Amino acid sequence: MVSYADLSDPNAIEAALGEFDRLGRWAFLDKYGFGEAREYFLVTDDGRYDSKAIFAAAYEVQYGVAVSSSEISGGKSGAARRLQELGFVVEGLDVERGRRTFATFDAALHEFTIPFENLSAVREHLARFEFREAYIPRSGSYIAMVPFDGSLVHYINSGSIYFRNIDGTGELIPLPTNQLGRSGFSRNASTRKAVDVCSECWLELPASGVRSNH
Repeated sequence: MVSYADLSDPNAIEAALGEFDRLGRWAFLDKYGFGEAREYFLVTDDGRYDSKAIFAAAYEVQYGVAVSSSEISGGKSGAARRLQELGFVVEGLDVERGRRTFATFDAALHEFTIPFENLSAVREHLARFEFREAYIPRSGSYIAMVPFDGSLVHYINSGSIYFRNIDGTGELIPLPTNQLGRSGFSRNASTRKAVDVCSECWLELPASGVRSNH
């Protein structure tokens, strides 16, 4: 089995994310021999990534050694946890550690930058719900809004909003100032491209337009 602690270079993870961007989700998973993530996703301002596959790709970048899906687990004591320990946000894990909590969205804005052009759309979305608090995780990569009714958190990124509806389906709202590309978004504005994104999980769809478990 792979020692999760051996992955120690955040730059290797960034390289894996960059490769994901270039190849697209399905080609990336196929290259490394991994299936779709079900619970744990590495989350950035721009999208969500299958955590086990990212860990494996990053490990190979750092050590030049391929890692198979059978050699690692993706859960709370495995690849997902190690990615979080290295400073990345992983959906599905406890995000309370090191987070900064605020009474309102406006209070959180003092420590998080959202393009001015996006603020009206964000405020319009937030006005549809009632929230008891906001927080910014240790990574500082988004503002999370926690509803009063105990439903799932709304993630406010610099270029998008992601949340789940009452029926459990996910909804992605691109904001006016955004960078389209990987999983719906891209880090590099010079390589912008539109892709089809699953409305339930905020991830790039295969060429067929249908996920295997839909």
